[in-house]
Amino acid sequence: MRKVRDGYGLGRRMFGLMALSLAVGAGSAAAQSYPDKSKPIRIVVPFNAGTSTDSIGRALARGMSDVAGVNVVVENIPGAEAVLGARAVKQAAPDGYTLLLTTLSTHAVNPHMIPNLPYDAVKDFTPITGVAKGPLVAAVGPKFPFASAREFIVAARANPGKYTVGSASATTRLAGEMLAQAAGIQVLSVPYKSFSDLMTNLISGEIHTMIIDIGTMKPFVASGMRPLLNVSGRRIAAFPNVPTAQEEGMPSYEVSVWFATYFPASTPAATTSRMRELIAEAMKTKHVTDVLSTFSLDPMPLSGKEFDAFQRSELDKWGAAVKASNLGPK
Repeated sequence: MRKVRDGYGLGRRMFGLMALSLAVGAGSAAAQSYPDKSKPIRIVVPFNAGTSTDSIGRALARGMSDVAGVNVVVENIPGAEAVLGARAVKQAAPDGYTLLLTTLSTHAVNPHMIPNLPYDAVKDFTPITGVAKGPLVAAVGPKFPFASAREFIVAARANPGKYTVGSASATTRLAGEMLAQAAGIQVLSVPYKSFSDLMTNLISGEIHTMIIDIGTMKPFVASGMRPLLNVSGRRIAAFPNVPTAQEEGMPSYEVSVWFATYFPASTPAATTSRMRELIAEAMKTKHVTDVLSTFSLDPMPLSGKEFDAFQRSELDKWGAAVKASNLGPK
C-alpha cells in the first residue's frame, strides 16, 4: 500500500514539473513572439505636442521602429494636469501595446497635489524603464523688465503679489512656489491648461516668468523667450551663461525633471522585460541621442528594483515639498 502512495506522490511531482515546464515554455514563446509586427504599439504622452515629453516620445517611437521593425505611434492625451493620459494607460489592456511616457508630474507630484486622483502611481502601473533626466529653468519673455534674477527678486520683494509665475503642470506649479519661498518673495501663481498657451502669454508679457524644461522652451527662443535662472544645480551647455539658483543666493532651491515609461498594471513580466530591451536599443539610435543632446538631457536607464526605489524616493521627496508649500488638497 505504501508503494502505491509513493508512486502517486511521485506522479504528482512529475505532473507539477511538467506543468511548470509547459508554462515556462509558453511564456518564453510569448516573449519571443512579442511584439507582434502586425499590431501598432501606442506611446501615450499626457502633454501637448511640442513639449519635451512629446519630442522624446516621437524620437523613441522612431528608434523602436528602426530596431524592431514595428509600427509605433505617439498619442497625445493632455489635460487635467496630465491626469487624462495617465488614466487612459491605466485603463488600457495590459498586453504590451500601450505604454505611458511621462514625467515626475504624474508619478511623483500629482499624488500629493490632486484630490481624488483617479489612479495610483504605484499600484496601477508596471514600471518599464527610466528614460532621461535634465534641468529646469526659470524662463522669461522679451518684455520682461529685468536683466537678471537678482533684479527681479529685489523688485518682487518690494512689490508683494505684483509679479506672476505661470504653470501648466503640477511640477511646474510646485517649482514656481518653491522658487518664491527660496527667494523670499510673494508672487501670483497662474495655472494654464497647456504649455503652448502659457508660453504665448509669457512672450506677450501677460505672465512674467515660469519654470520650464529646455526642450519645451527651445522652440520659443526665436520669439524672444530666454532662461533667466537655472534651477537644477549646475550650469548647462545649452545656456552656459545662465546662473544657477545657488549662485543667485538660493542654496536650497534645486529642481530637475525626469522622464520614464510605464505599462498598465498586470502586464506580464516577460513582455515588460522585452519592452525594456527595445527601449534600451532605441535609446542608442540617432533619433533619441540627438533629442537628448539638444535638450541637455542625460539618459536615465533605471529598471527593476532600482526604478521602484527611485520612484518611491521621489514620491517621498515631492510629498514633503508639497507639504512645505501648502499646495496639497485642503
